[in-house]
Amino acid sequence: MKTKVSRRAFLKKTATLCSGAAILSSGLLSLTSLVTASNGNTVKVKFGMIIDNTKCIGCGLCQEACATRHELPEGEYFIKLYKEYERGTYPNIIVENITTQCNHCENAPCARICPTGATYLNDQGIMVMNAKKCIGCKGCITACPYNARIWSEKFGTPEKCNFCDGFVQAGKDPACVTACPREARIFGDLNDVNSQISKNIIERRLEPLKPELGTKPKIYYVRHK
Repeated sequence: MKTKVSRRAFLKKTATLCSGAAILSSGLLSLTSLVTASNGNTVKVKFGMIIDNTKCIGCGLCQEACATRHELPEGEYFIKLYKEYERGTYPNIIVENITTQCNHCENAPCARICPTGATYLNDQGIMVMNAKKCIGCKGCITACPYNARIWSEKFGTPEKCNFCDGFVQAGKDPACVTACPREARIFGDLNDVNSQISKNIIERRLEPLKPELGTKPKIYYVRHK
């Protein structure tokens, strides 16, 4: 009799088998917190991401890989998937698969509203949480204009994507990037003008979601036109 294995269980087993090799290789790929800009000055690393909706097939593997890495309960996700999302007005309707998550904004409403400083940008530009400071007021959930935060039953605090903080500093990509079968996600250093992500943003004139809000997100999208 064959035993059914859920997609999340499969990903978890795969991650466990690969972790040893990843740890051994991370020393060679380790990132420093500083890079050299084109003008020769030294600047801090600032992580960001590109999500290409034109490649997304709505498979949900990015969701599952993220949930597996963070050991989230079934049904709890830091990435939200909207299949066959419609935008525009008839007859000019555009249908696309779109995923959203924390945008790690430079001018983040969630950080400004937090009364204890539990939500803050770290040195690499990742919006992180200090659970010990969080009082559970849920103000950050309400303040986020991207609806990116959830109340985590596992952690007992508002949580969200953290760009796999702790993994990326060792040279590994976020779990969602690795899992995508269409390579619809690019992760890298926004401060490095020679990085793949920076070149794509400039050459393709990419924009984040709701740029008019002035939140300065670090996730850029390729949208159907």
